[in-house]
Amino acid sequence: MFVYSGDLVVNSRSRFARTFVVTENTPLPKSPPSTSNGTLGLIQKQDTKMLGTIVIEKYKKTETSSILAALERLILENSSDWSTAGIYCYWDYYKKQVLYIGLAVDLIERFKQHNGIVECLPNSCKLDRIKEYFEINEYLGFTIILQSQLSQPFNNRQKRKYKGIYSDSELKNILGKEGAEDIKNTEGVLIEAHKTKHGKRPSWNKIGGSAQAQRIAKDKNVKMLEYLITNEQNKYTSLVSLKELSNSSLFNKYEAYLHSLRTSILPVEAMIKEHEKLGIETYREMRSDNYFSTKLEI
Repeated sequence: MFVYSGDLVVNSRSRFARTFVVTENTPLPKSPPSTSNGTLGLIQKQDTKMLGTIVIEKYKKTETSSILAALERLILENSSDWSTAGIYCYWDYYKKQVLYIGLAVDLIERFKQHNGIVECLPNSCKLDRIKEYFEINEYLGFTIILQSQLSQPFNNRQKRKYKGIYSDSELKNILGKEGAEDIKNTEGVLIEAHKTKHGKRPSWNKIGGSAQAQRIAKDKNVKMLEYLITNEQNKYTSLVSLKELSNSSLFNKYEAYLHSLRTSILPVEAMIKEHEKLGIETYREMRSDNYFSTKLEI
């Protein structure tokens, strides 16, 4: 039996729920019934709600610039869908082991720092670790968890974007703190999940998660670690890779739609019916295109 921890409220800036974590006590709302073609199976019967959408990729040292370009296309060219803030994970592509879990208010800038594209203090990034990894391995796994644009926190990119329009204090008030708090909690929960499963933090993580994250972390969160490093189809992960998603406006439309279902507090079928009443036919388009049959190749 489970209950949503904290206040069960809908984001005041959207129709969709903010992140929350499942704890024991009271039942969840019933999951929607299975459909005959099984496509809803990807996103129904959820025992927890995620921060957002998991997007997986791998890259060689020589492909660093192409990953940066993919992040920029995906996040900046689709800023009406995605926040710059999120969770990221580096993992051993061959051993399928999580190496590092981090958070960033700007995923693009953080990727630049970790990969030596811009300067960063050695104790503030994983450049040395990544260099060591590439000395003996060809591919490094890289995963991000995207947030909705509705959860965009204040950062330097937003400051530059609205310079002359809003003061820093005004912009911070408009954007709020929820987006930054969400990723802080999620990072901590995932690090604690790694400790639960392996008895220690990921090898590149020097410190644990926030105190609050340690309190709300549950054994069931261990399963989420697997979703960061697998190409097996599941209800939380994009059906296409980071590069594929960034190169296709159609795929982005589909995953942005699925994101609203993944993070909603409402039953999936109810959400889809409500969308269709509003003339949003994305789910029907996805079925027509056989998008749910797409195989993630990493």
